[in-house]
Amino acid sequence: MKKIGSKQLIPVLMAAVALVFGLVGVFQLGFWDAASGPMPGFFPSIMAVVMFFTSILAFAQSFKETEKAEYNKFELLVIAAGAGIILATFIIGLVPACFVFVLLWLRILEKAPWKDVIIILLVIAFIVIGVFGMWLGIQFPMGLFEYIL
Repeated sequence: MKKIGSKQLIPVLMAAVALVFGLVGVFQLGFWDAASGPMPGFFPSIMAVVMFFTSILAFAQSFKETEKAEYNKFELLVIAAGAGIILATFIIGLVPACFVFVLLWLRILEKAPWKDVIIILLVIAFIVIGVFGMWLGIQFPMGLFEYIL
């Protein structure tokens, strides 16, 4: 029998996370309203379904691979950045944390010029605030600002 390693454990954990997000999205945030259309749980629920099935496929595929999993510096940096966004969300809120992440990633790692960084941030701001905030009505975590405002 094959030894269980991170190639199998990570997809199972991600499938569990997807189930939690899907259930929260449908039952707590709401999925669809007949009168007003998509509710705040619409997008997270769809992404949870995609994440769940992708995790199942990754789990099945992991048994076909024979070599040991190797993680390089940039893969670990992505994981650290995700953890940084989660921690920063509790302090400055989700939207500013994501903007800081994109800014730092583009300027430091990708070495993108300021013009490109600003254009990308404006597009992201339009999508996040316009689509998710205004149209879908998602209430983003505000971190410590929630207690101030």
